[in-house]
Amino acid sequence: MPCPFFEPQRIASAAHPPGGRLPLIDEYEGLCHAASEPVAAPDSASFRWCNHGNSKGCCQHFPTDEKRSCLRYDVIEREDRSLRVLCIEEQAYAPLRWYRVQYICGEERLEPEVEDFCIRSQVIAFCRSYLARFPVLAAHSG
Repeated sequence: MPCPFFEPQRIASAAHPPGGRLPLIDEYEGLCHAASEPVAAPDSASFRWCNHGNSKGCCQHFPTDEKRSCLRYDVIEREDRSLRVLCIEEQAYAPLRWYRVQYICGEERLEPEVEDFCIRSQVIAFCRSYLARFPVLAAHSG
């Protein structure tokens, strides 16, 4: 459940050893959008707070008046050229709001378009990592 203010940009070059599935499947480096200007997410916080979320009250950059504490993504349907993703915004470990988006493979396009820049970036990063781990299988002939 990544932080709602985290913009993943690339898979982390010095990723932590795998210990279960990460919220975006891979560990990402990126930008923190919690302040008025985006800044590089600090190495000391990136793994624990940016990639894992629930950082309200723990990360010094997290706005105190923000309701969302983290975001969660899950593939709920897979087709040949798209993934349907369930997006859940959480507040204090409970669902606050949820919606579905469709990721169009190859185009990196979302339907409907997601206006929140960080969420959009996270959904795309999640889908890229998902497809890298679980490539589309060739259709069965018969």
